[in-house]
Amino acid sequence: MDIESFPLYDIEGDAYQRGQQYGRAAGDRIDLSLRTYRAAFERVGLGWDRTRALARRFMPLVAAFDAGMLREIEGVAEGAGVPAEDIVALNARSEMLYAFQQLEATEPPDGCTGVVVMPSASRSGKLIHAQNWDWRVESLELGVVLRIQPDEGPSMLTFAEAGTLARAGLNSAGIAVTGNFIKADNDGKQQGVPLALIRRGILQSTLYANALGVVCRTARSISNNMIITHAEGEAVSLETCPEQVFWQQPEAGVLVHANHFKTPAALARVVDRSLETTPDSLYRDRRVTEALQQQCKRAGDLTEQDVLDALQDRFGAPRAVCRSPSAGPGGASSATVATIVMDPAARKMRIAPAPFKAHRFTEYSL
Repeated sequence: MDIESFPLYDIEGDAYQRGQQYGRAAGDRIDLSLRTYRAAFERVGLGWDRTRALARRFMPLVAAFDAGMLREIEGVAEGAGVPAEDIVALNARSEMLYAFQQLEATEPPDGCTGVVVMPSASRSGKLIHAQNWDWRVESLELGVVLRIQPDEGPSMLTFAEAGTLARAGLNSAGIAVTGNFIKADNDGKQQGVPLALIRRGILQSTLYANALGVVCRTARSISNNMIITHAEGEAVSLETCPEQVFWQQPEAGVLVHANHFKTPAALARVVDRSLETTPDSLYRDRRVTEALQQQCKRAGDLTEQDVLDALQDRFGAPRAVCRSPSAGPGGASSATVATIVMDPAARKMRIAPAPFKAHRFTEYSL
């Protein structure tokens, strides 16, 4: 498939109005997203009626976390002409699939390599926040960019799969977020707020402390690494599992995180199951870190192009930093679906679909 760019949808107003606008504008992609993940649920033995029943269990959790998000989900459903449970299922797809403990046997890992360059190490003097998102090849046709102007709070720009509220993005307060797969042995054993909504909560924050607090105080059912940055020069990588949060900060102006637990506290306290499905994370993390450190020593600083070059690394192909399509568990094909690079100070993000082919970036801004 040849995708030149991901479509941009502008939504505004109150939560329900925003959802309606999103559902109507992206209806075809939401329908494709539902068909794609309905098949994924069926592969783990979840019929769609059972999936909807499970999704209904998440609705009180979502309402307690942020009633406006549930209203927005209901608006998306109305706009797309589907039950609200279907949109909840899209936003909670990882939580619901992991709960059945069969994801590894049927789905490719939701990988990623995240990078931050601090202003002190950046030639432009501005923070750079980037990511390769590795997932199902079909997601190339599901990707959307939302430019959100709420009645209250910061405006937001987020890349997401159609029907979901957020994946990676930034806001008008200078806060940005990306998320990476990690897995602990206690994933899926308790209910929690879906990761897509936690990331959206981060983007709804005006203060950096509040953005971090969204992660630290929210119940989760599965693990995830979230890198949260601020345009004025702050960055932290939060390794989360259902009951704990561990943190990593930049070293020598660079922060890199792939798909395994790295912090000493996490390694001492968590049974890391990540490497069972993403053993390549060990060298992806190291190679990107080393490439940036060596370039910084040579040039004295780093550019956005240096980051993009590091994210193009092909060692270990197809299980590389930049992953070309390859068959995964259950016959599903995975690849680097997108490279995302954000300039939180300028409130801009550039996204290249299918970067294993070429870097064809489209710029989006607030």
